[in-house]
Amino acid sequence: MMEQALIAREAVVKFFKRYEVFIMPALKFILGLLVFTGIAGLNGGADAPLAGTISPVFLSMLLALMFVVVPMNLNWVIIIVAVTMQYSANMEVAVSVFLFLLLVFLFYARMATKESIIIIFMLLAFRFNMPYLIPIVVGLYFPITAVIPVVVGVFVHAQGIRLAAHMRMVTAPVAVNGDREFADLIGELPDAFGEVYSTIMDNLASVDEWLFRAIVFAMVIVLVHFVSKQSIDYSKEIAIGLGCVMTIFGFIVAVLFASANENIGIMIFLTIISGMVALIIRFFDGILDYQRAETVQFEDDNNFYHVRIIPKVIMTKAQRSVKRIRSNAPPDPLNPDDIPEDIEDYDEAEPHDRH
Repeated sequence: MMEQALIAREAVVKFFKRYEVFIMPALKFILGLLVFTGIAGLNGGADAPLAGTISPVFLSMLLALMFVVVPMNLNWVIIIVAVTMQYSANMEVAVSVFLFLLLVFLFYARMATKESIIIIFMLLAFRFNMPYLIPIVVGLYFPITAVIPVVVGVFVHAQGIRLAAHMRMVTAPVAVNGDREFADLIGELPDAFGEVYSTIMDNLASVDEWLFRAIVFAMVIVLVHFVSKQSIDYSKEIAIGLGCVMTIFGFIVAVLFASANENIGIMIFLTIISGMVALIIRFFDGILDYQRAETVQFEDDNNFYHVRIIPKVIMTKAQRSVKRIRSNAPPDPLNPDDIPEDIEDYDEAEPHDRH
């Protein structure tokens, strides 16, 4: 069974490498489509000014195509604009959301382009009810600083909708046809921003569910990253298992001692599923043959090197053992295959005429 799985893995990896130039843009398009479809669902999409003029499906596909061809920093700008447009019927909320996302972009996403993509994956994981998978995978394949985008993703998911709902209650929506004068709108912005600031500070200062979730996820990332870097057999697989245990233990503690709003049964089930998915990702990333591991020592003028080499398992076809069956008939001197390799075997062969 394991042999067949390894053969299938090698076939998938070979197919991916051969058609990578086509597969990667397709995956980026799917990711962009998920992102912009989710953005189109913010605020129900009903209050967005473009909702009645441009089809949300067409707009999402167009933005997904742009997501494939433009750099990631420009994609962040497009995402910020798309999110802001969803709240454009309420100018105070739209400006507040725009400023918050712009700060995230300027002070983090712009400088850590590769790690900032984790924010998007974190939000998508919440959408598909699989947030426990991201900290485990991040701990395996990203540096320890990847704690920052995970925490940002948790905060944005928890507070974004709450902030928008709060602002809709404290400020009157602005009609698209301009029921209020622009000067009046500008005059009300400071008070609206004050409400936004108070809401953000209250949410940050309060012991909320997002804070417990962020702490648990940060602990999982640190644990998985530390264990996976150890020079022990099956370190990454052990790290995945410990990450699942830490996730379950952390949320149980949060529920029992901090009254966190978390369904323990669903959390344990989804954590186990997340661990299995992480093992599948690790399986396709590489399988090591620890039985053939060896240690190499060498030195130069300045350093002494002690290196442990663990070869990867590469299997392109099933291993077959061929067993040759000889008949009891005497060897035929005219058939080269029947001549024994050792002359002694030929001499001890069954006697026959040698005229």
